[in-house]
Amino acid sequence: MLDCIVTPCWLHRPEPGKPYCNVLWANKAAQERFGPPRTQGERVMLVDSFSAGPFNVCKAIMTGLHHHCVVKGGRMSHTVDPRNALLQVFSSINPEETLINLSDGPFPLIVNGEATTVCISQATDVFESSNPNTIMTAMMQKQSPIHSYLFDENGHLLLANLHALNKWKLEGDRIKDFRVEQLLKENGEDRPELAAAAVKAIFVDMQKSHRITLCSPDSDGLQRWTQYDMWPVSNHVPGFEAPAMLVSTLNVTHQRELELQLEAAKDQLQRHNISLEASKQQLEADQVKLKAQEAALKARLKQALQMPNLPKTNVDTVTVADKAIHLLDTMIEGGAPELEEMVAVRNAMVRETDLRQPMDLGQQLLHSSGLSDDVGQAMVDLLQGDSHSSAKQVAKALKTAQAAGAGAPHKHHQSRLFDGPRRLSREVSQRLYTCLSRRSSAETESLRRASTEREGVADAGQHPGYVDATIVPHVEALLQEAAHSWSFSIFDLAEASMNRPLSTLGFFLLKGSGLMNAFQLQEDIVAGFLQQIEKGYVDNPYHSAIHAAGVLQMLHMLIQNGLVQSGVLDETMQLSCYLAAICHDYAHPGLTNDFLIKTRHRTALVYNDISPLESMHVSNSFQVMYASSGPTFVDPIAPDARNLLRASIIELILGTDMKKHFSTLSRFQAILPKPKGIIDPGGFSITMDEIVSRPAPAAECPPLSGLTPEQKLLVAQVALKAADVAHLAAPLDIHKRWTSQLKEEFFRQGDRERSLNMKISPLMDREESAGMAKSQVGFFEIVALPLFKGYVELIPTAKPMLDGVMANYECWHGLQKV
Repeated sequence: MLDCIVTPCWLHRPEPGKPYCNVLWANKAAQERFGPPRTQGERVMLVDSFSAGPFNVCKAIMTGLHHHCVVKGGRMSHTVDPRNALLQVFSSINPEETLINLSDGPFPLIVNGEATTVCISQATDVFESSNPNTIMTAMMQKQSPIHSYLFDENGHLLLANLHALNKWKLEGDRIKDFRVEQLLKENGEDRPELAAAAVKAIFVDMQKSHRITLCSPDSDGLQRWTQYDMWPVSNHVPGFEAPAMLVSTLNVTHQRELELQLEAAKDQLQRHNISLEASKQQLEADQVKLKAQEAALKARLKQALQMPNLPKTNVDTVTVADKAIHLLDTMIEGGAPELEEMVAVRNAMVRETDLRQPMDLGQQLLHSSGLSDDVGQAMVDLLQGDSHSSAKQVAKALKTAQAAGAGAPHKHHQSRLFDGPRRLSREVSQRLYTCLSRRSSAETESLRRASTEREGVADAGQHPGYVDATIVPHVEALLQEAAHSWSFSIFDLAEASMNRPLSTLGFFLLKGSGLMNAFQLQEDIVAGFLQQIEKGYVDNPYHSAIHAAGVLQMLHMLIQNGLVQSGVLDETMQLSCYLAAICHDYAHPGLTNDFLIKTRHRTALVYNDISPLESMHVSNSFQVMYASSGPTFVDPIAPDARNLLRASIIELILGTDMKKHFSTLSRFQAILPKPKGIIDPGGFSITMDEIVSRPAPAAECPPLSGLTPEQKLLVAQVALKAADVAHLAAPLDIHKRWTSQLKEEFFRQGDRERSLNMKISPLMDREESAGMAKSQVGFFEIVALPLFKGYVELIPTAKPMLDGVMANYECWHGLQKV
């Protein structure tokens, strides 16, 4: 009777412990559709070729009672396709098999007179037994372009629709190995935390839905935004009732781009609103300010109407600083100052040393005020007798000398070049050492023995009061070298002159430059003054008479190689520069100004903490000059020139205070040559690239026309400043020797600060000796190179000095890199 049924049916008996079923019988419809049943041997061989996964599914289907399973069409090798169960029974199944139902149930049967129970299986088409909605849903899911996935609570893939399988090329065993982490990637990078969060949201937190949006490049390289929607689902397939997570993907690139554009537009609108709000607040503040200004103007107008009219005057009493502030206020308020006014203020700032004085006040009082000459001069003396009296006296004296020298220059104001080799005869040389040889008997005996050992002269020292003549040629050779060398070692002269380099070199230069003859100075009085100054120098490691002699030698080179030829110095200023170099560190205690001020040293108290060391140097030097009740070496100098000499020495020595460095250099930079068309003097800021890359100055030094007396004094100050640190330009071995001695002097102050329980000053702690070396590059870059570079730009003939500085800088810079 079953053989007449058109529905495929077959009987089988499950065998415990075996992975296949024993088929007893199959009707005609089953054999026509699925082929004849396999023999037991074929089933065993087939089972061995299958993996455990699909066969366990087949076994579950074939042995279950009252089991119902929908078998989907597709590839027969799909590991979860229950059609593999049919392959255990029948020889062939059509790969394009449509959706079918497999129904299993108990079937009573009498075999050989004994009642037994076997399984009867029936295959029916889905169309015959399923709800049409279910069929259409399954077909729609199969063909849907939206990728759909079903994952278990461990993140393993259970099922995916056709498009999802094709995208990842999933088939066979690769399906069970596919995990949710492989799906949730961003820009090709794994995002395991996103997968963990999704599994937790669905299976642990039991959320109704979970959404993630990721960005990844498409096959054409364009960025594509993908939205992953996740829901919890219940798996009702018998034997697989565990909860699952359904994931569907959606391309939301266009939507995301619109969202990003909307967010950008919202941000821009928000910034615009903030800007409008700020503008509104600024406008309100400006209105309040304008009202306050209006009220102030009304009050000033009311006050002005009540004030009596002042008489008009031709004197402009507005100071340079006030004019500059007025120009800045005009530009801040959006106005455009007159070019002529800006140029006038600029020139006044370059020219004036005190910006809180009216522009050209002396000129106005004497020539434009309508006052008589004596009243005008009295007003000048009254109103300009300020703290800058020395500078004013220098300017006044230079102007007087310049006016007197109109036409043919006066002989006492004619610049002189050093003429030592030609003008110093043997007799003059011997007189030089005669003036400098007032030594004690012990010193004379030491010189005699040194001369005897060097020359083997038995009668050396016949004149105990004088230098042995055999020493003269050696010292004179060093003096001639000092007069013409940019790399002279002052230590050699100190050794040869029995540690009297300052008085020896000072007398030699004053004599060789012709200044003694020009001012009719008495040689013995000059020699006595030089010796007294040299004895007053303390035997410090750095600030000693040897240092002063080195400064004098380098300043002489600057004087003779530019300052004389350019017309910056006349004879009086030449003499001032030589004497300032000789006296600039007189009686230096080896301590800094800051130490004297902190410890309330008597020197700081005397000079009110204003450049105490420099003020002491110049004051004590003049006390030595005028200490004797007899004649002084400056007595033969004319009164006007003598006043200029004193005022210049004061300004030159006070200018060596490093606290004034940037102020002095800033004013000096303003008078340097500028490119055509540049009016603004510019700032002091200068980079190392600018210092190194600027073109080398010319070898000649043309006359500097147009410099005011104040500017000439400023050039001399910068020259002395450069000479004061000229060891930076010395040969490397000499430069490092000076650096070592300066470090030792610093350490001695640090030791003293430690003994006084004071905070040790930077670079002065002997226990941190590396600090000095580290500071060298910074000192070169910030202080030295701008100073020397600026000076050479004005005086090109001093370039050898700059070359030496650059060589030492490169050495320190290289050591810093190591």
